[in-house]
Amino acid sequence: MTISKKTALLGVNDLKIFPVTQDDSAAFTTGTAIDVPGVRQISVTFDIDEKELTGDEKTLAVSSKVKALTFTSEYAELSLDVLSALSGGNVSTATASNIETATFSFGSGDKPAYFQLQAKIDGTEDINGGDCHICIYKAKVTAMPINSVQGDFATYTFEGKGVYTQHLFNGKAKLLDIDFNSSAKDLSAKTSA
Repeated sequence: MTISKKTALLGVNDLKIFPVTQDDSAAFTTGTAIDVPGVRQISVTFDIDEKELTGDEKTLAVSSKVKALTFTSEYAELSLDVLSALSGGNVSTATASNIETATFSFGSGDKPAYFQLQAKIDGTEDINGGDCHICIYKAKVTAMPINSVQGDFATYTFEGKGVYTQHLFNGKAKLLDIDFNSSAKDLSAKTSA
């Protein structure tokens, strides 16, 4: 049976961040996955650069190309490890007087680093029993609001930009993959074509 190339998507079941450790002509590599707990939403938008050629009081031609991606995600449980992976800050733990403390710290010299972002959507109808994976190969955070409302659970969001890899996969820089899998599988880093 041939896998369908179309499906309805419902919800998002998993989101992981893989720190990019190398992106050059020799290789594209990532670090260990960091789970984004309680993922609620992922949105991806193509940034398209468009040029118009006009003359004779009309548009004669249009040129467009995808130059990058923007994305937004929302999640339900604050994770210091996620904050660190996105921002470039660090997480430490300490114990004093039998009180344990986990601390996220961000200071001068800390800055956001590149990461690979992967989302998993299970149980889509046309690929029954399978799943859909969305992979932004190389991304960097541009905003990280923490949203808390009186009398309700807080939610956490982050926004970012996906850019093309420097490394060439089969002769092409990578920006995005959307995979339909006939059987559901766990998210794992994409470091080769």
